[in-house]
Amino acid sequence: MHNKTTLPNGLRIVTGELPHTRSATVSMYVGAGSRYEPDEEAGLSHFLEHMLFKGASRRPTAREISEAIESVGGSHNAATDRELTVYYAKVPHTAAMETIDILADMIRAPIMDPAELEKERSVILEELASVEDSPGELAGILIDETLWPGQPIGRNVGGSPDSVSSLPISAVNAYLARQYVPENTVLAVAGNVNHEEVVAAAERWLGAVPKQAPGAWYPATARNGTVRFALRQKETEQAHICLAYPSVSLSDPDRYAVDLLSTVLGEGMSSRLFLELREERALVYDIHSYPSEFRDTGSFTIYAGCGNDPSNARVTSRRCLKTYGLLKGLCGSGVAKGEGDGEADPVEMEDTRSVAGWIGSQELLLGRVQTVDEVVEQIEAVEYDQLMAVAKRILSPDQATMAIVGPFSDETEFTRALGV
Repeated sequence: MHNKTTLPNGLRIVTGELPHTRSATVSMYVGAGSRYEPDEEAGLSHFLEHMLFKGASRRPTAREISEAIESVGGSHNAATDRELTVYYAKVPHTAAMETIDILADMIRAPIMDPAELEKERSVILEELASVEDSPGELAGILIDETLWPGQPIGRNVGGSPDSVSSLPISAVNAYLARQYVPENTVLAVAGNVNHEEVVAAAERWLGAVPKQAPGAWYPATARNGTVRFALRQKETEQAHICLAYPSVSLSDPDRYAVDLLSTVLGEGMSSRLFLELREERALVYDIHSYPSEFRDTGSFTIYAGCGNDPSNARVTSRRCLKTYGLLKGLCGSGVAKGEGDGEADPVEMEDTRSVAGWIGSQELLLGRVQTVDEVVEQIEAVEYDQLMAVAKRILSPDQATMAIVGPFSDETEFTRALGV
């Protein structure tokens, strides 16, 4: 159960009242992410996220912001993705209204000190450099670049060292003014709170902000025959292999069939890929799948971490490319009852941060909030024939892209398996 109020300036306020809890999570969701950035400003959303913690009008230093939340036993953080940025704090419910003040001040009146910006620039460049020490993460970035080449949705959310090094403070301020507007913001609060009190606090701190349309995001574009394979030669102890297929968007009717497909195929130790490639063949240490769904497109990705012996990596990549056959062969006459029930976990939804995330992200990206029961009902409605039809459509070898990070200099065997 949730409540929603929209202020005259377009700010949406959604609450999930959980009177049995002693905590509350306050989240600000903003339509700002890498899909809103031109190439020359890649990483701008992430850069701005860092800057908003450096001080604001009513708490002018990073220390004062942190102390205001941590002194009551709370914690706070933020995250930037392709289509949104979220700032959140989990605090005792008695501190929820003050926390709305803190986050509202951060996003509306930050102190953009040029000296602090240069400090954060160095921090972000170190953050980007750290990816080189995480080959699995590197493979994930590489596969997105291969699936969506030369466009914001396929770009590293953090940008590149070149783009981050050249971002001026004027660009950061302009982006703040363009994207951080009420119509592009959702205040989501979950916990032992009262909806009307939350609305009153939002009106106090954000109600006077003028109505303004935000900047638009860049839509995904077709691949147009670009290369479907990428190899990053790196001396690693494991080969890191990613396969990705174009998939469905957030609003596609087959979305829940795709989510169920991932659960059955590659999520957990009872999944088809794990049972065959790890338990039966001992080819991999880690293998899993995950769907990604965006406003106008999506992807279905399989990750495998296997031994760095070339023959081992070749066998693993070839077997993953035959995923549809594996699914068809092992599913037999159907999917076991109960598979996929964890897609909307009612136990997890007893946590205030999970509830705030659930209602805030849906409201921002879809303009509506589904209940857990509604989502579970849609997952349970997926029939075996629908699941297999979606799998056949998505897991088509001629649509697959592959990215590998490992100690390989010859890509021939991998591209041959991919058919390119």
